[in-house]
Amino acid sequence: AYGCIRVGVWLLPEGAMVWSPVFVTLGTIGAVYGGVMAIAQRDFKFVIAHSSVSHMGYVIVGISTMSLVGLNGAVLQMVSHGLMTALFFAMIGAMYDQAHTREVGIFGGLARNMPWYTGFFAIACLASLGLPGLSGFIPELLIFLGAFQTYPVVGILCVATVALAATYMLRLVSRAFFGPLSPRWASLHDLLPNEWFVGAFLVLTLIIVGVYPTPFLDMINASAAPVIERVGGVR
Repeated sequence: AYGCIRVGVWLLPEGAMVWSPVFVTLGTIGAVYGGVMAIAQRDFKFVIAHSSVSHMGYVIVGISTMSLVGLNGAVLQMVSHGLMTALFFAMIGAMYDQAHTREVGIFGGLARNMPWYTGFFAIACLASLGLPGLSGFIPELLIFLGAFQTYPVVGILCVATVALAATYMLRLVSRAFFGPLSPRWASLHDLLPNEWFVGAFLVLTLIIVGVYPTPFLDMINASAAPVIERVGGVR
């Protein structure tokens, strides 16, 4: 995605403007497709992988709006997605080390003996679906605003995908961590100290970006504004 900005938009501004309707359409399709496919998955990693497809669809939409607000949102979404995905896979790896499986449906009630794990994983899920106060909210909002400026129908479709994200993320948390605890998983323990430290650091970063994104947006805007000026987009 960064290459799309630096090469596709910065070096080829006229082509970027001509092809922006095509890429904004592809980005929207990716966002919807990723959300629908994530709902159908039964493996932790596959759910997160398809949610990443949806998030990258948002990024392409933000870039293709050729608006300053959309481009700012796209770059911040890359940062947010990198943080939340790192947290997701750190938690999934910690789970796999004990359970040796990633199938969502066979778990349940893990919050009883893994409270820290549940909390960290739930925060990653909430950031992914764009809960205010976490890192996913501001970039998605900026991307949607940029889309409404130039492609209102795309903006509506992208907003609708938030409902898909809520569906697969909240269902994932509900199935794996709440309900009755299976005796098969009663021996699972909470995070080890090193796992807790990594998870806590990433959670703190997600919260900082969500609560106080101004420093990050200032840095992004300083680089994004010349790009939009070069292509003659919406400031």
